[in-house]
Amino acid sequence: MAVVVATMVMAAGCTSGKPTEGGGGGEGGGSTSLRIVAGSEQETVVNTIVKPWCASKGYTCDVTLKGSVDQARLLAAGSRDYDAYWFASSVFSQLGDKANVLRDVKPMFLTPVVFAGWRSEMRRLGFAGRPDVAIADILRAVESGQTNVWVTNPTQSNSGATVLFGFLNYFAGNGPGRPLTQEQLDSPAVEQGVTRFINAMDQTPPSTGTLMTECVARPDACRTMFTYEDLVIEKNQELVRAGKEPLVVAYPRGSLAISDAPLGFLPDPDNADAGRRKVFTELQDHLLKDAGAQAQLLRLGRRPASGVGLTLDNPDLSVFNPEWGIQATVNEQGIQYPATPVIEAALDRYQTRYRRPVNTFYCLDGSGSMSSNDGWDGVKAAAHQVFDQDQAALNFLLTHPQDVTTVGIFNSGVTAGSPWTVQGNDGAGLHGLTEKINSYEPTGGTNMYTCLRRAMEELGRSQSNDRRRLVVLMTDGQSDTRHRESALSGLKASGVPVIAIAFGRDADPGQLKEVASATGGAFVQQDDLVAALRQAAGYK
Repeated sequence: MAVVVATMVMAAGCTSGKPTEGGGGGEGGGSTSLRIVAGSEQETVVNTIVKPWCASKGYTCDVTLKGSVDQARLLAAGSRDYDAYWFASSVFSQLGDKANVLRDVKPMFLTPVVFAGWRSEMRRLGFAGRPDVAIADILRAVESGQTNVWVTNPTQSNSGATVLFGFLNYFAGNGPGRPLTQEQLDSPAVEQGVTRFINAMDQTPPSTGTLMTECVARPDACRTMFTYEDLVIEKNQELVRAGKEPLVVAYPRGSLAISDAPLGFLPDPDNADAGRRKVFTELQDHLLKDAGAQAQLLRLGRRPASGVGLTLDNPDLSVFNPEWGIQATVNEQGIQYPATPVIEAALDRYQTRYRRPVNTFYCLDGSGSMSSNDGWDGVKAAAHQVFDQDQAALNFLLTHPQDVTTVGIFNSGVTAGSPWTVQGNDGAGLHGLTEKINSYEPTGGTNMYTCLRRAMEELGRSQSNDRRRLVVLMTDGQSDTRHRESALSGLKASGVPVIAIAFGRDADPGQLKEVASATGGAFVQQDDLVAALRQAAGYK
């Protein structure tokens, strides 16, 4: 699994790897520096275009990649850590910029959200080679179980959110130019339709990068997905070079969603940002107007924001390859996103009404080493973010009224009187999980398999088909192997995926990757436990 997108940092030009205090030196508050926080979807553009441009100009451009929710929270909270925000699409920029503090916000490029699948699967479904695939046809294939489908969690990822609003618009009967209203969101037809659609999804990873990586790595489990056109192009170039089967796309006619990559400047309240604004404006102009940059964006599968809709003149067919279903001209207007309160209401309902309930078992390493490496402090902070519902609401991780949440702490065995279980979304009960974690003092050795076996016993019991099951495992060390075989075989037989988080340099990636692979879960190497556990919770 790709590294969780919440805290990846890349340097453009001469950089320090974290935001420069005060925006850098120089007259006017940093005359040659710019601090940008961007979605993980922009990583390739940053590496290919932004970094070389900054270096050629002698500018210091610090680019930090964060998830959509983190970006929105930072902006909404009034953070001054960054001079510019580069979202993947307008959905989360609307949520973060409710106070309208960003200036000069412009889309940098366009890419539609597509329905993509392995070429053999799309041929079997009858979608390959068809220039016009109605959203109703895709919906029938998804809901009837003709294929298994992945989409990112709409509350954690822009691609999932754009898909959600595309289908909400469809169930509301809206054309592309008519945004969803609160009245339509409240209607039974919309609620029932989108609930059926979401329940038909097989997996909901928390980020688009994670979805692409895991889907390609597990072609038998992931046959089709909703994702960005440009990421399909990137992935297909890799697959073809490796002699593997490519993905083929279909454009959901009747409810096409488009990602517009908006980049906006955050002014300094003291107007001491003339230098940074200059760098920002030049970067925008370079991306939007420079012929070389435009050609580079096209080679990366990004469609120009300055063009006419999604029309390309003289496209490079090795990039916009018709054999992959890529259409140089898409004659359809994208949906119009609703007002911010409607976006918030829809994302809240995804968490508490649309998605399937989940039985989640957390196996948290409480061994002695978690005290000496600050790991337990991270676990306590993460518990506050995930379990306490006021914070969970800010993270778009609210607990469903029918969820079951269990927390087990392990060292040499399951310890501290755990596991503890909370039924539903009882706020006091969930806060009680945070209090129990806060009161625990790490001690003893490490055997994660004892907790995994306990999770298997709890989750392996017969479950109704409308529920998902998930284990979130976090450890900082090499585990004793007692109970390894019984735990792994039991979880595998039960079909319970494990999100396995390696914290710190002493964790054994081999053991955790084995658990993730055997159960159809995911492996995460992450030293920020708050980010890691929030991301794991985002698999719901």
